[in-house]
Amino acid sequence: MTRTHRPIREVARSHRVLTGSAIAGGVAVGGAGLAVGTILGALVRTALTGPAPIDDGPDALLAEPAMTPERIDVRASDGNPINVLAYGPPDGDLLVMAHGWTCNTRHWYAQINAFAADHRVVVYDQRGHGKTPLGRTKLSTALLGSDLEAVLRAVVPDGRRALIAGHSMGGMSVLAWAKHHPASVDRFARVVVLTSTAAVEVVQNLAVVPEGLPRFTRPFEHAVGRLVATTPAPLPHTTASPKVAQYIALNTQAKLSHVEFCDHMISECPARARARWGSALLDLDVWQGVINLTVPTAVVVGTDDRLTPRKHSDAIASTLKAAGHLQEYLVLDHTGHMSNIEEHDRYNDLLKELLTATRDRVAYTP
Repeated sequence: MTRTHRPIREVARSHRVLTGSAIAGGVAVGGAGLAVGTILGALVRTALTGPAPIDDGPDALLAEPAMTPERIDVRASDGNPINVLAYGPPDGDLLVMAHGWTCNTRHWYAQINAFAADHRVVVYDQRGHGKTPLGRTKLSTALLGSDLEAVLRAVVPDGRRALIAGHSMGGMSVLAWAKHHPASVDRFARVVVLTSTAAVEVVQNLAVVPEGLPRFTRPFEHAVGRLVATTPAPLPHTTASPKVAQYIALNTQAKLSHVEFCDHMISECPARARARWGSALLDLDVWQGVINLTVPTAVVVGTDDRLTPRKHSDAIASTLKAAGHLQEYLVLDHTGHMSNIEEHDRYNDLLKELLTATRDRVAYTP
């Protein structure tokens, strides 16, 4: 089988070669600091001068759910506790959702509020996020998959399957789970939803650097991506931070309620956890997980996603389609990285369609 992600690898490899050579020469002449400073300055300036978010009032689907969740005791394979919350009736159709980097269980409020009245919606905090401790085990994509396996074993009843959705690092968790636990894919997955995510080389292909910068900065763009992802600097909620969050994680037509919701959530992520997970994802390669997803799978991406640009989803969807497992490929126009928040109505409609289309996969018989 042709591995359709090779062009992504080749681009990233050339960036590494150029960056290594450029940094060596730049340091010698004092140009590296200037280049990095120019890029970071342009990024912040572009964010602060971009279009203001649209203030059309609060979004009811992003309010804290009125329903009190059930807390489920889950321990990872290394004994680390995982904060797992379950909303809705235990006998309802089951949805299990994994949030992304710097987020927490609140990331899924728009889905919890839409589905929990008659569905069982399970969400959990990734390590170091929300109320799940970071633990002492070295962070890795394999650990992401192992933690999801522990959650699934705890919340999916015998003889049943779940819709399993992952956003960003949560999508990488799903792919890592499929890579390292292939026997569990058909057992637990009724259908999978990969949302705004990537399978390989995510840090190497960030699209956050503004266009039109001086040529001498180009070899340092990858270095800036690494710097942003792995530096344990606090990200406090300030008057300027919503604009930066909008530029990086949402889009130029974002709603103010969505920007503020995401900015508050991102600012709560501990700097140490953010940096350690950023470092763990530098060598991301969970492509085998794409191949191992032998169940109906949907892929969702926004056209304005700067963190996991569309080319990642194109490659994943192409491979799934060739293997006969692509259920739906939803590309959302004028949408950034937080696609299930920015376009929650269309995302929720997709989930409803997927649940209807996979009604024959609710039950699992060994």
